[in-house]
Amino acid sequence: MAGTIEDKIKDLVLPLLSSMGVSLWGVRFRGGHDHAKLQIYIDRPEGVDIDLCGDVTAMISPALDASDIIAPSYTLEISSPGLDRILFTREQAADYTGSEVKAELRIPVQGRRKLNGILRSVAADGTLSLDDKQSGLLNLAFENVAQLRLVPDFSSINPKKPQ
Repeated sequence: MAGTIEDKIKDLVLPLLSSMGVSLWGVRFRGGHDHAKLQIYIDRPEGVDIDLCGDVTAMISPALDASDIIAPSYTLEISSPGLDRILFTREQAADYTGSEVKAELRIPVQGRRKLNGILRSVAADGTLSLDDKQSGLLNLAFENVAQLRLVPDFSSINPKKPQ
């Protein structure tokens, strides 16, 4: 089994989700002093609704409890990735080339940890090219990105027309 809590959870829930026709988008675990939070993002071609989230919770919650991967006290959240989806993998990032993203870095680049701009490319070695609104074109190692999040594009929605 893999090393991080997230990896162990992925290994545990992937077969269960696959049996339901659901794909795993990503896993985030945040430990806390009194309470931890486990977020599991799921997706499927026809979309994700509250009933599916409930069904997935009912399926994987007992498996998580039995596995004892996480301390006894935690909150489980099952949801869709949403419009402002976190891009967990290089492959997910590559699917959104040309889109606006926000990046939070582990190690600052040009003195900044938070960037916002257009994701221009994702190289095979994991280097992201980001056209940052403030700094211009930057090359970032995917491993240096703590979180990469899509900025929703609402430009295709028709605004109210003046009367």
